[in-house]
Amino acid sequence: MKKLFLIFAIFPLLFSCEDKETEGISTVTPAPHIELLGDDPAVVIKGTEFEDPGVYAEEYLASGDTLTDLEFKKLNDVNTNVPGSYKITYQVNNSEGVPFYINRSVNVADITGYDVFELPTGVYDGIRVGRNAGGDITITKLTTGIYSVSDLMAGYYEQYAGYGPAYGAPGVFVIQQDGTITTELGYVSGWREWVKGENITFDEGTNTISYTMVMESGFSFDVKLTLK
Repeated sequence: MKKLFLIFAIFPLLFSCEDKETEGISTVTPAPHIELLGDDPAVVIKGTEFEDPGVYAEEYLASGDTLTDLEFKKLNDVNTNVPGSYKITYQVNNSEGVPFYINRSVNVADITGYDVFELPTGVYDGIRVGRNAGGDITITKLTTGIYSVSDLMAGYYEQYAGYGPAYGAPGVFVIQQDGTITTELGYVSGWREWVKGENITFDEGTNTISYTMVMESGFSFDVKLTLK
């Protein structure tokens, strides 16, 4: 998922009637467009490596030209051996050397999964049952018995309804020792609610994961994810 930010920095103009040195200098510095690449929030399991996808930045100049692939600097990192919530800050300097910043949230989770069976990884066709609509959902294996899912809400709000990335609910599927599947860390930032899946089943014949999506508020609907 990508997020797009437009940030302005305003600088005070100091002047006097006798000092004309600042005359003609703009008080507004060009703001780069900065995109977070990958998930926000991102999920990493304790003891595994966090592969930071970084950011993409470009700047539109007054001349009409565009500066692309601006360099960025990561100001801090994540300790994946210590569970908790982290914030990574990236710095991008514009053409005038003025710094702009963007943040990514990273959750390091202490979760244990079991390889009782494998969930197929790849892109799934997400459907909100009853509305027959949704979007593309990506499932990736993180470690033993644990899989990231790009949106527990089947892409219905983020993609189909067009609400954007803040209305997706990334989380993880966890295969338990008894072969059941649970979810962890599901969260939709746009509504600031935790999201989970209940009564999760996997049909190996059709490569379909079915469950009931339940929000913290109690709102729910059924979901089907079918491997493309």
